Amino acid sequence: MNHVVLDIETIPQDEAKLLALAPEFTAAANMKDPDKIAASIAKKRADYLADAALNWKTAEVVLIGAGDDAEIQSLTADSEKELIGNFLSVLAAALGDGVAVGGHNVKGFDLPMLVNRARVHGLKIPANLLTFWKGRPQWNDHIFDTLEILAFEKSFEGNGVDDVARVFGLPPKLGHGGDFPLLWRADRTGALAYNRRDVEIEIEIARICNCI
Repeated sequence: MNHVVLDIETIPQDEAKLLALAPEFTAAANMKDPDKIAASIAKKRADYLADAALNWKTAEVVLIGAGDDAEIQSLTADSEKELIGNFLSVLAAALGDGVAVGGHNVKGFDLPMLVNRARVHGLKIPANLLTFWKGRPQWNDHIFDTLEILAFEKSFEGNGVDDVARVFGLPPKLGHGGDFPLLWRADRTGALAYNRRDVEIEIEIARICNCI
């Protein structure tokens, strides 16, 4: 491979575990009405559960799509630890060979999620993936992020995969990311197809951005 474009998929952890990790939900101090207090707490709890798949403390990585023009692989494993450990080894080898690695919002979501979930499992982070300069994380120079490139570090809003694909005349995503957890549990084949389409789109965006 002369490049690797990646896209990860996450789901919320088991609800019992989520609630065990949850902060204490409280209403605003100036709120007096018991019904409003209960509604406020219920909303905070619902929001916490709804966002669980996007927070490294409460998410679980279940699928990683990665590939190039020749082949896209859908990577799964019996456990999150095994999946992330295997993929970090692949990334380390690719970066060691000078391969361009990236995707859309990989520096903002995919890679931080992988690194932090790896830390949760006690996995070693490859030295050629992430280093630190004056306490700040630094990604390998061969890692690119097309969201960062298209936004010119000014406006990330409105530059999501679907927004960019529409402007460039590329095929749309096969659904909404927020629906993926349900899709993963109900239709594994559909979930794999959803992720594969994302990788295909991101490969084309990377080509347009001259990253590959």
